[in-house]
Formats: sequence, C-alpha cells, structure tokens
Amino acid sequence: MRPKKCPLCRGDVRNQILVTRNIFGGKRRRSAFYRCRECDVHYQYPGLTPREETQFYKEEFEKFMTSRAGASGGWESAEKHLLANEATRLRRMRYVEPNLMNQGSVLEIGCSSGFMLLPLLQKGFPITAVEPSGKFSAFLKGKRIPVFGSLDQLLKKKPALRFDFIMHFFVLEHIRKPVPFLKNQLKLLRPQGRIVFEIPNVADPILSLFRIPAFDRFYWSVAHPWYFSEKSLRFLLTQVGCSFEIMREQRYDFSNHLIWARDGKPGGTGMFSAVFGQEFDRIYKEKLIQSGYCDTLVAVLKNKN
Repeated sequence: MRPKKCPLCRGDVRNQILVTRNIFGGKRRRSAFYRCRECDVHYQYPGLTPREETQFYKEEFEKFMTSRAGASGGWESAEKHLLANEATRLRRMRYVEPNLMNQGSVLEIGCSSGFMLLPLLQKGFPITAVEPSGKFSAFLKGKRIPVFGSLDQLLKKKPALRFDFIMHFFVLEHIRKPVPFLKNQLKLLRPQGRIVFEIPNVADPILSLFRIPAFDRFYWSVAHPWYFSEKSLRFLLTQVGCSFEIMREQRYDFSNHLIWARDGKPGGTGMFSAVFGQEFDRIYKEKLIQSGYCDTLVAVLKNKN
C-alpha cells in the first residue's frame, strides 16, 4: 500500500519515494518509511492507529526504549533514568538556559523522569509536566510536580494556564499531527515566551554518510510517524506560523560511531576518548555539525505577536 499524498505538504503520489521497510519494533510488515521529494519529510505509512498508539505508550514504551538504549539508558526506573541522563541535561542547558526567563513558569512535554525539570524546580522555577508514562508520572507526583497525561488534558483541565518557557526533547517525531501540536503550544506561551525542542536529524551521519546497514535496521522506529531534515522542519515551522531558529547538534561521539561500524550495535560512547582525547571528539562533532551530517536538530520558537 503506497501513500497517495505526502501527509505533511500534500505532495503528489509521484513524489513519494520508498525509503525502507526496516522498522525497529514493528510487528506489522505492512508499514514502511517514505520520503516526500517536495518537502523532504520522511514518514511512516501506514502508521500506528490511535488505538495502537495509546496502547503502545501505556503498556510498551519503557520496554521498547530499554530494547533500544539498553541498561545504560536507565529506563528500568525513574531513579536510574535521572542518573543516566545527567550529561544530557547539561548538554541541553547550553541552549535552554539562554531562553529561560528569570523565575518564569516552565512546561515540559514528555518529561519522562523529570531530569530536566527537577533542577529547575530546586532553583525556584514554577514547573508543570506532561508525561503519558504511568510509571514516571507516579514518580513526578511524588516530587510534587503537577503532571498531565497529555497536552490535550492540560488544555482541558487548565485552560487559563500560560507559560514563559516550553520544552520537549525527541517528542515531536512521535506526534501524529505536529502542526496543531505546536500551534497549541504557542497559545500557551506568554508574550515573550519561547519554545525549545530537539528532534532526530534524518541526516544522521551513521545513516546518511557512513551508511552502516545495521544502523538502518535500528534507526527507523515504529514509535515515530516522522523524521525531519532541516528542509522539512523549516517547512513544518512555516506552516505553524511563528518566528523560529533551527540549530544543528551532534550528540554521539566518535567512539559510538566506531562501535556501530565495528559491531553493528549501539553503545561505546566515550570508549576511546582516553586514546583520542576530548579535543578530538569536540572537533569531530564540530565538523559533522558544519557539514550538516549531524544527528540532532534544535529549534527555538516564539510568537510573532
């Protein structure tokens, strides 16, 4: 079954190109990933139904993430997840901090264990969380953090609530309708507020530059309706109708890429850093970012009014 139109730009069927039938975690062989030559978005077709999606995030998501990230990801418990993601938190703060307002209210969508939120709470920021995972929600409520199961639930229960800063990391690629998702967030922003988010870049060097077959079988996830490039993300944000900036980021280091090339599996971050040194890794990541073959895109959004 081929898509008749691009689900993002409505591009013609002739411009929808099969990319792969490799879908990590996909039990159904009927799905595949396609690329639209008009807007450059990559998308799963057909994707999970709303019922399948609800069941997946309620019952299977943590197990699925453990199978992708392994024990080092900390998905077995909230406490382990906090520890496993401290380096990630520090990396993200480089572009989160400049967009925070002093003691302004913060919303994170898809906050998992709250590793980005808890340090802000300790600094006195009023925070709110959206997290569909029942396991992590219980942990967050135990920390006295207001938690909602979805953005729709937040909008319904607290329609007057507004925020100075909204963030989400590797969430947008999970969202069936990304334009309304972002438009609803803009409505929640106070006049000078900002939105910051991260997504995977489909120009990931292991996929697009090194073209390691094992990574191709790993990369395309059943949990993702979408994968964006800079071009397709720019198209999406233009449809949202906001001012925005797109930045490139490289999360994984040379050691991780070497392990993928050698062993065909994830892991190995920092394994060879003692040999090559931190400066080597810094330059390696910088060169990938400059080339556009980097694994992550970061967007900063604000209202036009």
